[in-house]
Amino acid sequence: MRIFFACFLLWSGPFLLSTPGQAQDREKPAAPEQTHRLELESDSFNDEHWVQPLTDSTLLLISTKNGSWFSKSDFLVTHYNHQLEQRWQLKEEHKTGTELYKVAQDGNQVYLLFSTREIKKLWLYRVDLQQKTISKTEHVLPNSYINLQEMSAVQGNVFLSGLENYKLSMLHLDPAEEEIRRLPAVYGMEDDLGDFRIDTLTKAVEFVVAESNGIRSRVQTKRLNPKGEVIGTYFLQPPINSREDNTLQVARLTPGDTLTKRLIGTFGYRTNIFAKGLFSSDLTGNLKLYDFPQLSYFFDYLPARRQRRLKAKFAKREAQGKPHILRYRLLLHPILQHPQGYALVGEIYYPQYRSQTYVTNSPGSFTHPDGRRLFDGFRFTHAIVCVFDRQGNLLWDNSYKLPNETYPELVPQVEAGVLPDGRIAMVYLEDEELHHKTVKPGASISDEEKFKVRTQSETEKLVGSNREGVSYWYGNTFVAFGFQRIRPAQGESRTVFYLQNLQFK
Repeated sequence: MRIFFACFLLWSGPFLLSTPGQAQDREKPAAPEQTHRLELESDSFNDEHWVQPLTDSTLLLISTKNGSWFSKSDFLVTHYNHQLEQRWQLKEEHKTGTELYKVAQDGNQVYLLFSTREIKKLWLYRVDLQQKTISKTEHVLPNSYINLQEMSAVQGNVFLSGLENYKLSMLHLDPAEEEIRRLPAVYGMEDDLGDFRIDTLTKAVEFVVAESNGIRSRVQTKRLNPKGEVIGTYFLQPPINSREDNTLQVARLTPGDTLTKRLIGTFGYRTNIFAKGLFSSDLTGNLKLYDFPQLSYFFDYLPARRQRRLKAKFAKREAQGKPHILRYRLLLHPILQHPQGYALVGEIYYPQYRSQTYVTNSPGSFTHPDGRRLFDGFRFTHAIVCVFDRQGNLLWDNSYKLPNETYPELVPQVEAGVLPDGRIAMVYLEDEELHHKTVKPGASISDEEKFKVRTQSETEKLVGSNREGVSYWYGNTFVAFGFQRIRPAQGESRTVFYLQNLQFK
């Protein structure tokens, strides 16, 4: 018997045409300046480094050894100023069978969470940035089936979100107690959690969960004090006359007290899977809806001809009184503070599938073609930026065309930050190059700008790099990092872990 295979790629989004010449006559933003660089002798085979930008424009680097799972070693915690100059360094024994899992800042305290060989046991290290000390406590999860996702800290308490049998599980870790307590405040599935954050202004832990019974939807916001006690629960629903048509989906929450807070999220037409627009609302239910066709730049990633056809289609449906039915999925970033109010960044993606067809040919029998559909990852097409005032009114928007690549995990591909003058810088890494775009209201800006991270000298040659990344740091500054193999004009090549500031002007 012989089996023949054929593979095809399928995806659930619209077919995208190539866009030669589309970026012509667009404003080209200048690349950020690279003024400070740090190199540490290190290689990716032996070392791991966690880069943690801090709220005071300094930076913490946690360095561990890859072999620590099987043998004793030390891990280092190094504090750098905004010029990447070392302030101090702490060394702590790295116990065998442990691995750095999560990091969170709470004022002058930074918490490092380590997993252990015992699935239920966790180690929590507390780094005091002022006293320059580190201490350790041991803690136990409620059961062995919780997969931790996120960690936040406030007033000496640590909060964790995770999945337990595919359901949301919220946990409270008090460093003074061994047992980690489960919070019975939030229910739902993995995709229902829109936000899990600490409001540093009000010192509250906040959860936002989308809920639906298949017909009607609502968004629940839960606020807890630092002890894990519920201090407020709020529900948001569409108006009665549109509840069956408009399905509220995941949302993000702005900082501030309950009187000024705003929810900003997505909504769909009778579905909680595909989005047709954005909504904003206060916690009392003053809902405002914005269909994607209302945005000035949402479809800017498409060729001009395709955009004209879509606009004509939308205008025709609107004249006939028919709703817009769109099939977009958005991955929402946390809301950013903006001089005009708030900025929301979202990335549009589609699940990518691969079709595998095979034919069985047996002697004396007919051939039988068969096939199966295999999940291949997530394809990202473009990112949008929307700026709202403090009353939730949409002020302006813009977008950033992405390279239309497929990635194995559903995580943000773009790093975004609000510059002091209100522009929003977006950066992503692709093939050892940093692509960037700085957006502002009413401006058509090039999607094609990119640059390379510099080396210490122009005469040096970059041989290769891996495990690179970029994070927003402070003000108008990002930080790029990763391993590089560098060959100088004379002498031996070196392998380093680098930190490089990127300063937008």
